[in-house]
Amino acid sequence: MKEVLSQKNVKFAYVDITSGMGKLKQFIGLRDTHPVYDEMKKLGRVGLPTLFVDDTPHLVDGPEHAERLIEELHLLDEVE
Repeated sequence: MKEVLSQKNVKFAYVDITSGMGKLKQFIGLRDTHPVYDEMKKLGRVGLPTLFVDDTPHLVDGPEHAERLIEELHLLDEVE
């Protein structure tokens, strides 16, 4: 997903949840409480990668889906 965002010149902050317990706990807290992750939890999946836009999580299912999300969420409109 990072590659797609970079190729499209979308500004983003990448958070590696494996880089520290604080970031991992923050993600797990979101995952355990936000309904977008319910299906992932039922399937025994983590729910990564996730694209957060305006504090709303969007699960990403591959590069093509990332490109569709960029369009649907108008992320290119924000590029100067």
